[in-house]
Amino acid sequence: MNVRVVCERGMFQCTGILMERLRPAVAWTTFSPMLESLLNRYTRGFQRYMPTPLSIAVLLTLVAGALAMRGATPLEVMGAWVNGMWSAGLIRFGFQAMFMLVLGHVLALAPPVRRGLDKAVVWVVSNPRWAAAKTALLAMALGWLNWGLGLVGGAILVRGVMDMMRQQGRQGEVNFGVIGAAGYASMLVWHGGLSGSAPLKVAEAGHLQELVGGADWATALPEAIGLRETVFSTWSLVLTAAVALAAVAVFAWLGRTVQAAPDDAARAEPAQAVPEPAPTTPADQLDQRRGLSLLAGALCFAGAIWWAQQGPPVSQLHFITPDWINLLLLGLALMAHPSMRAFLNALDEAISGASGILVQFPIYFGIMGMVTGTELGTWLADGLVGATSRAWLPVALFTSSGVLNVFVPSGGGQWAVQGPLVLESCQALGLDLPRGIMAMAYGDQLTNMLQPFWALPLLGITGLKARDILPYTLLLMVIAGAVMLAGMLIWGAG
Repeated sequence: MNVRVVCERGMFQCTGILMERLRPAVAWTTFSPMLESLLNRYTRGFQRYMPTPLSIAVLLTLVAGALAMRGATPLEVMGAWVNGMWSAGLIRFGFQAMFMLVLGHVLALAPPVRRGLDKAVVWVVSNPRWAAAKTALLAMALGWLNWGLGLVGGAILVRGVMDMMRQQGRQGEVNFGVIGAAGYASMLVWHGGLSGSAPLKVAEAGHLQELVGGADWATALPEAIGLRETVFSTWSLVLTAAVALAAVAVFAWLGRTVQAAPDDAARAEPAQAVPEPAPTTPADQLDQRRGLSLLAGALCFAGAIWWAQQGPPVSQLHFITPDWINLLLLGLALMAHPSMRAFLNALDEAISGASGILVQFPIYFGIMGMVTGTELGTWLADGLVGATSRAWLPVALFTSSGVLNVFVPSGGGQWAVQGPLVLESCQALGLDLPRGIMAMAYGDQLTNMLQPFWALPLLGITGLKARDILPYTLLLMVIAGAVMLAGMLIWGAG
């Protein structure tokens, strides 16, 4: 029995049986013209009416400032905005998010990871009918580990599949838009994973009190909420697994149903790698030898192990914070690259992806400052509490988070803005804080399938266009949203 048969009869057998039974009698091509028309309208409307995330951040600042003046003077609002924008703890949070994205990208470019992705490409294309489902599975696994790794690794995987299918003259057997959407599925699970901004930040001692400032009810907040209570809670793991299974099922169906696009053979060829120049000086030899990067990576690993032994027992997972994750990522990236020079070259390529975080996060922190430093936060929380109940609060947080993510396409920035409201509403209605936090996290990650901001790296690497992947990510959002909503109703309130 060869590998392909094992894969089909093993990991994807249940999905295949389910899809065969649910497969519609009407062909996909029946809906294709209508879907294409709707997609073109959506794309044109998005391009025409949706400004850049930076412009949206400024507009949200103006709206928040105007609302904050309901119970504060203009000078008080200005003071709260400035204090929030340059809050030392939040600026540190912004750096942590940038570092995590960049290091995940650097790790995805490392030779061992690239070789692993090359082997994955061979496995993916072994059976074109399952190519999209396999791509989604691998991308989501990478995204759950680290969102930067999943974002870039998924894009590299998609690019490899496209190139191999083209080289073998088999590009007519798969739809590259479906494959691209599958590679972007990593952003559907990231906030419930090991690099999720909200669960990682609440695991830091003192972050919850710092986030809500001097609110009267802040004394009731715990010192920290570990990942065992959020990401690794049974209900969160089950819900994440259900979302991943639903995504694999969607792409299994799409891969067997959607025909290749006529222009799939005309995608841009991959750029050729520039060879590393031979070392000519002692400094070049130091930079291009493996020993120094290996030593630096080993020191990071030793530091991460030491860190994990401090404080509460390791089994409680309280040591997993953004700083610990970044230290581990730094060690992995240094050891995975053959030299310091190779690491720095990958860093140069990766760092441009963090430019939006660098500028936008302080603006979001300013909004958070107005929310917590004036009566605006209490007013918004009272409105949310008055409109729902404890049983329905997870659904309300999930839904509002998904809507806000369209305008604030950053999990870290969104946590800075929405986090105080999540905490206050949970306290007011007696909802478990971990469940409220994860409800917000799931809503944030869901509408990444609607908001194509984070798809830009994938589109640049693959040569695809937003309209190539959007019909399939939108379908995925509907299916995964139904699964998440069911999870909020079943497990959300405990």
